[in-house]
This record gives sequence, C-alpha cells and structure tokens, in this order.
Amino acid sequence: MAVKKAAPAVNINLSRSERFKLWATVRMSHTEKLSFSKYLSVLLQSGLAIDEVLKILLEQSKGALKHIVTTLKESVENGKTLAEGFARYPHLFSPVFINLVAAGEASGTLVTNLGHLMEQMQKDHDLRQKIRGAVMYPSIILLFAIILCVGIVVFILPNITDVFKSLDVELPITTRLLLWTADLVRYHGPVLALSIVGVIVALLVARKLPFIKPVWHAVFLRIPILGPLARKTSLARLTRLMGTMLKSGVTIDDVIPIAKNVLSNVRYVSAMTQIQLEISQGKTLSESFGKYHVLFPALFVRMTRVGEESGSLGDTFLYLATFYEEDISDATKNLSTLLEPLLLVGIGLMVGTVALSIISPIYAVVGEI
Repeated sequence: MAVKKAAPAVNINLSRSERFKLWATVRMSHTEKLSFSKYLSVLLQSGLAIDEVLKILLEQSKGALKHIVTTLKESVENGKTLAEGFARYPHLFSPVFINLVAAGEASGTLVTNLGHLMEQMQKDHDLRQKIRGAVMYPSIILLFAIILCVGIVVFILPNITDVFKSLDVELPITTRLLLWTADLVRYHGPVLALSIVGVIVALLVARKLPFIKPVWHAVFLRIPILGPLARKTSLARLTRLMGTMLKSGVTIDDVIPIAKNVLSNVRYVSAMTQIQLEISQGKTLSESFGKYHVLFPALFVRMTRVGEESGSLGDTFLYLATFYEEDISDATKNLSTLLEPLLLVGIGLMVGTVALSIISPIYAVVGEI
C-alpha cells in the first residue's frame, strides 16, 4: 500500500485554567460545527485565499463562532497553520478534525480533506440521530409508566389503605404487597426517595471507576440486542474515521492513536492500543484485528486483509463504514419495533395487576353480603 507523507503533529499546550475558560465560554453544537465546516470548504473551493475566507467568515459570524474565527485569523496572520488555530479548542474540534486539516495544509489538499471531514461528520451525526430516534419513543413510554406507578403509589394507595385493612376478608397477595408499598411510602417516603437517588448516583459513578469500567464495558458488549448494536456502532465510527483519514493522506501509524481516542468503549480502546504496538513491530492490521474475535468479526478482518493486499485500505474501510451504518439503521428500526409492543404489554400488565389488586377485595366483601 502506498504511504503518503504524514502531516506534522499539532500540539497546543493550554493550561488547565485556559481550557476551562474556553470550555465555559465557547460552545458549539455538532450541527453548528458541520455548517461552519461546509461554509469554510465552499469558500476555499471558490479559489479565495485563506485569509480572505476567514475575513468573510468573521464578518458573518457571531457568538462562539466569531470567537473561533478570530482565533483562526490571528493564527494565520502570525504565520501559524489553520490546524494550530483549531487546536486551541480541543473541546470543540476532535483530533480527527485537527489532523485532517493539518494533513490537508501539509499536502495542499485542504479543500479535499475538508470534504472528507464533512462527510465523516455528517455520517457520525446521522448515526447518532438514528440511535437516539430508536430509543426515544420507548423511553417516553417507559417514563410515563414510571410516572403512573409513582402517582398510584403516592396519591391513590395511601387513601385506600385503611379501608382495605378494615375489611374482614383475606386479602390477595398482590393487594398485601400494594398495602405494604403504600405504608412504606407513607412512613418512609423521604428516606426511600433519597435511597433510590443514592443508588442511581452510586451506579453512575461506579461504572466510570477505572477498575469497574472495563468490566462493565465487556459485559455490555455481550448483552443480547444492545451488545451487537454497540459493537456495530463502534466499528462504524472506527472504519469511517480510519477510512477518511487514510484517504486524506494520514499514515496508518498516525491514524491508529487518533482512532482509539474517539472510541468510547474501553475494550476497543485497549485493543487499539495493543494493535498500535503490533503495527509498529511490523505486523499487519488484519493479523492484529484477528486476535480480538469478540470485538472484530471475521468479515471485518477479511475485508481489512483484502484492503491491505490491494493497496486500497482507505476505500475498504469506507465501504465497511457504509455497511455497518446501514446494518445499524436496520437494527435500530427493528429494535424500536420490538420494544414498543413489549413496553405496551408490560404497562398493560402493570395497570391490570394494580386494578385487580384494588377491585378483588371489594368483590370479596360484596360476595359475602
């Protein structure tokens, strides 16, 4: 595979206070960054010099974008690169963004690289929207179910507890459980609420602890339905990123350390760290990927080998990215379709159980009259 010249590394050392100040004052959404990148690419494609492009952008921007363009303009005027200007905002522009801009400036293909970058950002945005869309409706149903349960337990059950206790009949087990729950809420409500909040916070904190996070991520990858979806999401982002960077002139030695930093699953990050070491020792990507059967399926390994042998690894990764993105699209549609009836049935059973638990003792009393 032909290897292009690597772009110089871009490192901007900011103090912790400077980073925090920029994080607190300069914020942009993913959509705003995508629009900005498209506008920058269009202006550069028109043949304008970079200083003219930044001047036009500065006149038409406001807020956080105006702050960023001002920094970029000052960077260029002081003889620095555009990538170094972007690197001053690490909370907004990822290593992928910065290194693709740096590679484009070094090789004279900035416009082309911005095009690759926009495609990568658009695909990543679409992927996030598909996943959010798949879980949005089931989440809303689940939220209303929880609100319904809380409303029944807090406002309805306490009012009928004394009535049921005065009935001279044997109460069903479900009714006794409801009465126990009502008493628990009535006499220990604040403690119960604080306990639930404490458990939730403890779980959220615990899953991020260094010694628990790898275990949790490993277990999550093996959960039915969610595990395969998480693996496909990681592979789609990884291949889209690596394919984009390889097509933009970044060498494989520089791609891997950047790629591992944008993966959220610790298992994948650990695997990419080991793969980076093996690549530096002369092994091929396909050999290294093949050692992690759970993370990288056989199709992924075979296609990587084909890309290496044919010298078109960048195109192969982009093909794999499209394949996994379409697979995720189908999976999220099926997930939403599967979860909706299950949740509706679950809510129906819950409401029906509560209703029967309340009505059954009343019918028992009426039957004895």
